[in-house]
Amino acid sequence: MWHIAAVYKFADLPQFKDLRERIYGEARKRRIKGTLLLADEGINATLACPDSPAPLQEFFAKILSAIPGLEILTPKWSQAMDDPFRKLKIRLKKEIVTLGVPDIKPHISGGEHVDPRRWDRIISDPRTVVIDTRNDYEFALGTFKGALNPKTASFRDFPAYVSQELSNDKDRPIAMFCTGGIRCEKASAYMRNQGFREVYQLGGGILNYIEKTEATTSNWQGDCFVFDDRVAVTHALEPSGHSLCPACRQPLTEKDKRHVRYIAGESCPACYDTKSQAAKASSRERYKQMMLAAKRGVQHLKRE
Repeated sequence: MWHIAAVYKFADLPQFKDLRERIYGEARKRRIKGTLLLADEGINATLACPDSPAPLQEFFAKILSAIPGLEILTPKWSQAMDDPFRKLKIRLKKEIVTLGVPDIKPHISGGEHVDPRRWDRIISDPRTVVIDTRNDYEFALGTFKGALNPKTASFRDFPAYVSQELSNDKDRPIAMFCTGGIRCEKASAYMRNQGFREVYQLGGGILNYIEKTEATTSNWQGDCFVFDDRVAVTHALEPSGHSLCPACRQPLTEKDKRHVRYIAGESCPACYDTKSQAAKASSRERYKQMMLAAKRGVQHLKRE
């Protein structure tokens, strides 16, 4: 059994480059895998360890929480039967979630966090504009009833969406959500900066909501995309059975795999018309190497 923790924290970390080596060493010593992003605006991580959550809990309590600005961390926990990550990566970034707009300070001017019960009341108000701040392929797997799809290919597209579609809604309640909270944390700060007056975000994101809400009374519909080898989880936080297209990294259903434009390791209905022949050839070769590695009983390091 693997224990998985997702955590982020917006904070002023001017010394973030100096933290990398120690964080990597302490995580590796505890057999922790996954990805941790460091930037001067904070941290964003999804990490996992086998057998017991204790090494991860100790890592948060003794290592990360000892860093000024990161004293209070609230990881979201889940489990998986198989190793959800290939290795440990500690990356230095300009932003822990890339919006491309400078001087946005979510820890100073973000929207109001609301718990799942209050969230349901807010989004049931017909005046409320409910916005899914995730990307288009994530929206397609599942979302909240009545939520708007910004149809973004990346989070960088969100400011343009706000400018083009929401400029007349600054006096209406705005309720935003994302997988674990980090994107809507930054999006809510951006919208406050743009003059939106009443901005809410779902505290802990979708994962917190489905953990604390009974499926029979839930306003969530479908599955939730996650950023590890589980691909997506159900309302019960169990793997949904989706896989990723090796060519474009889009989530695939069994129906997608029966589509005439699905070619194992090469293309899927989402990328069949957009991938060049050279890109398809590269995907075929990578898929071939993955299959050969599987026959040898070893892991092939995928592109991430």
